[in-house]
Amino acid sequence: MIEQFVKAGQDLASEGLIHSTAGNMSIRKGDVIYVTRHGARIGSLKFNDIVRVNLLDDRKDAQADASVEVKVHRSIYNSAPEISAIIHAHPVYSIVLSLDSEKIECIDCEGQFYLPQVPVLFQCAETIGSECVESNLPALMSSHKIVVVRGHGVFSCGKTFDEAFGYISVLESASKIIYLKRMLTPRG
Repeated sequence: MIEQFVKAGQDLASEGLIHSTAGNMSIRKGDVIYVTRHGARIGSLKFNDIVRVNLLDDRKDAQADASVEVKVHRSIYNSAPEISAIIHAHPVYSIVLSLDSEKIECIDCEGQFYLPQVPVLFQCAETIGSECVESNLPALMSSHKIVVVRGHGVFSCGKTFDEAFGYISVLESASKIIYLKRMLTPRG
C-alpha cells in the first residue's frame, strides 16, 4: 500500500499540484483509513508518513499524528461507501479561479469530457480542517468526483489514487486554459 501513496505523491509533486508539506491523501480499507501524517512531504513519502485511523473513532487522541484534514476525509467516506481513495491538493490555477466563482466550467475539450463543471465550496469562512468543510463537502462529493474549496484547494475522490489524481490533473489543466484565455481576451 505504501507504494500507492508514494506514486500518487510523486505524481502530485511532478505536476506542481502540491507544495512542500501541503496536501494529504487517504485510502479506506473497511473501517480503517490510512492517511498521510500531518506535515508529511507528499512528494517524498516514507512508511512512517502513513497513519492508521479508525473510520468511526473521531477522538483527537485516536488521530493525533494524522493530517488536520482527517475529519473531512472521514466525513466523505462515511457519506459515500463507494469511495476508496481521497486526495486533497492545492493546484494554483484551480484555486485562483475559485476566488470569484461558485463553479469552474471547463472550456477545453478534455476538461468538458471529464469535468464539464466543478463546484466550488464557497460558504466556509474557515477552510483548513474546518467543521464547515466537514459538514458541507460530502453532499457536493456525492454528485461530483472533485470539488474546489474556495481559496484553499481541491478534494478529489475515486476507487484509486490514480482516478482521484486524474481528476485533479484534468481540472488544473482546464483551469490554466481558462485563466490564460481570460488574460488574452481584450477587455472592453
